Amino acid sequence: MSTELIKVTINEKDFHVPKGSRLIDVCRENSFDIPSFCYYADLALQASCRMCLVRIEKMPKLQTSCTIICTDGMVVTTQSEEI
Repeated sequence: MSTELIKVTINEKDFHVPKGSRLIDVCRENSFDIPSFCYYADLALQASCRMCLVRIEKMPKLQTSCTIICTDGMVVTTQSEEI
């Protein structure tokens, strides 16, 4: 992972995280409860349980946070009626 930091907004709070960070890890490291059955950092990604869904601004549908690599300026919502 890079030492370059990027800005990610989660539930209206800004965070500076290392470029290449996986969204589910960033959320959990910052006390946002993201449930998952199939995600383990050291194993291959499956995204089969669909429990880690989040809303990402400018994306047409909910996304699995376990498969998303954070990008600079990303705006994420982890809690809403839709989720």
